[in-house]
Amino acid sequence: MYQFGFKKGHSTGLCTNILKHTVNYYSTHGSHVFLCFVDFSKAFDKVNYWKLLNMLLDDGISITLVGLLSFWFSHQEMCIKWNGVISGCFSVGNGTRQGGVLSPYLFSRYIRGLLQNVADSHIGCYIGCMAVNILAYADDIVILSLSWRGLQALIDKLLLCARSIDMACNARKTVCMVVNPQCRSRVISSSFPLFTLGSSQLQFVSSFRYLGHILTNTLSDNKDIQCEKKHVFSY
Repeated sequence: MYQFGFKKGHSTGLCTNILKHTVNYYSTHGSHVFLCFVDFSKAFDKVNYWKLLNMLLDDGISITLVGLLSFWFSHQEMCIKWNGVISGCFSVGNGTRQGGVLSPYLFSRYIRGLLQNVADSHIGCYIGCMAVNILAYADDIVILSLSWRGLQALIDKLLLCARSIDMACNARKTVCMVVNPQCRSRVISSSFPLFTLGSSQLQFVSSFRYLGHILTNTLSDNKDIQCEKKHVFSY
């Protein structure tokens, strides 16, 4: 539900549009919206085969198929070609194959629990009865809340869930943003304490390129439009 990647009829534009509409809804109704754009370090390469296979068994996938995948994963070998020279072969202990037909499904299944745990936390943004506190396109994830404490709690929860499946967040590339209420009288403060990811502090940004679209803390589309114009005239 919260994963927009690898699905027919879904796109980066759809994911970004839902994010913009959610933020705009709360901003126009007098709320701050706090966002965190999460970056994972080599997300696809850090998939733990055995944890993934157990997830598939929990889903009721055929033991025969899981056994086949187990044999396939445990007998993978790779080599490196550099300047026409090919190295010796070495075994690969984790990660999904780049370009593999099953890789998108397997990765989506691998992080499904992480997305669901954050969504089920009852913290953050809601539209009706549906939580819109986390959105993902493959490994590009954004979490959002209406309060500083709420977003920090979501960051802590996401970090805990990521560690449980051997994924690591990159604090240097993970950034936060604050969108103020459109009614100036509702603005609580012009500055907020830095969020923390484990022992690292996260930086605030006024704009961020998310899934190819430029998002700003003023909800202006000007930078995105200018970027698209440059692409058009560059052809």
